[in-house]
Amino acid sequence: MPENNSEEAKADRVRGKDINGQVVILERTQPRQLSLFQTFLSDEERYSNTIELYDAVPKYFSNHKIMTSMRKSGQYLPILKRTFEHKGETYVLYVRPARIMYASGEEMEYYPSPREELVEEALRKIACYQVKGVYLDDGAGVQFTLYELKKELKERGHDIDKADLVQALKICNLTNISIQTADGKALMQSAIFPTLLIASREDWLAAPHKAKCYVQFNPLVTACINHITY
Repeated sequence: MPENNSEEAKADRVRGKDINGQVVILERTQPRQLSLFQTFLSDEERYSNTIELYDAVPKYFSNHKIMTSMRKSGQYLPILKRTFEHKGETYVLYVRPARIMYASGEEMEYYPSPREELVEEALRKIACYQVKGVYLDDGAGVQFTLYELKKELKERGHDIDKADLVQALKICNLTNISIQTADGKALMQSAIFPTLLIASREDWLAAPHKAKCYVQFNPLVTACINHITY
């Protein structure tokens, strides 16, 4: 899992495994002033508008019964289309569901739900207030353990077990959201968590307090993390 190397180093490499068990090597970089969005976030107002827009996106699906009824062949979900307004502007959201494959080989698709929203909010808090934020391949993310995540959620009144936490992380990684203006201009297309490195079962059993995971936040959230780290 990602190693917690010196934060002062300009760049080093972090090894980990993705949800498919493939080894991934990412470069840890020193945060740069609004690195990913420096060309289109020219002032505080635009920064604020960007993160507020992301938080206003109705990307979570709250009714599990309706989700179940929408599945084709009991497994597959259609692309979800939603129209919403933010600060007087109309936007269109497309949510491509996450397809989870279980150890049995069975496949099931999910829209992100309030559980995934809770997990995302908890990780953003860990990144910002526990100084766990880290930059890999110039993307803002957070290094954490499942124990830390579970503890943070429990302190917020949500006790989620490890298996459900892992599934929530996978759903955030595999769900793709696309935001367009009313006239069809694409603003962003990305996963909620574009990158996920997750501790293996063996790591968890051997040292549950130390088995590290990593997620990279959605590109629009990067602007927020960049701002807070300065």
